[in-house]
Amino acid sequence: MADSNAQNNELERQNQQLLDAYTQLDRAMAQYAELYDNAPVGYLSTDFDRRIVKTNLTCCSLLKRDRIVLQGMDFLDLVVKGDRSSLLECLERVRHRKGKLECEVRLLNGTPVLLAMEASSAHQECRMVLLDITKQKQAEEALRESERRFKSLVEVTSDWVWEVNEKGVYSYVSPKVYDLLGYGPEEVLGKTPFDLMSPHEAERLLMVFGDIVSRREPFHNLKNVNLRKDGKEVLLESSGVPIFDDDGNFCGFRGIDRDITDR
Repeated sequence: MADSNAQNNELERQNQQLLDAYTQLDRAMAQYAELYDNAPVGYLSTDFDRRIVKTNLTCCSLLKRDRIVLQGMDFLDLVVKGDRSSLLECLERVRHRKGKLECEVRLLNGTPVLLAMEASSAHQECRMVLLDITKQKQAEEALRESERRFKSLVEVTSDWVWEVNEKGVYSYVSPKVYDLLGYGPEEVLGKTPFDLMSPHEAERLLMVFGDIVSRREPFHNLKNVNLRKDGKEVLLESSGVPIFDDDGNFCGFRGIDRDITDR
């Protein structure tokens, strides 16, 4: 009788352990499902025929489709026609080689996304991460528009706009340099301001500019005599500001030169 009770107690203990393990597993699966569905990026899996087999809620939001509707759809049909050929090429490449590939496409609703793809031969599926890059594209367009405006202003201004790197070599020269010195921008790029001066003036300016560079501060109305391509002297007035990168490293100066010869 005692042996029977002991066996029953052991079975009950084992059953309770099993129930506890199932409870922990259910809890872990629920946490995984919540993390998967509410991740900040879209997750999507397709078979090798591009048919959607699994999506998270973030992906559904990006595609603006219900999960039930997406099930079995050809992912290609959710991308704008102009981007489908590049997507097909990328899918074909990722299927036949190991590793991940990335490509940018626009969804049918106009949302630009970055796709990171990886094939699973074991599960016969392609797994994708979809990242909404709308803000990145807007920032890039804003930068391009800013550059267009800057270029337009530079081309109509009466002043010569320039940039030199940390070694004092011209890295940008506006077209106005031709009116001031008779050189095309391509002839000045790669030179230093001192290459356009007489040896005596270059020596004087090297001392002045060396002090400015050491302090890495803006300078204003610095008068200097340059030589035109035809040898004629031109009195310029230079102003500039230092350039720093995102890490605070000095990258050179950006500024303008104005012809004050006739003053």
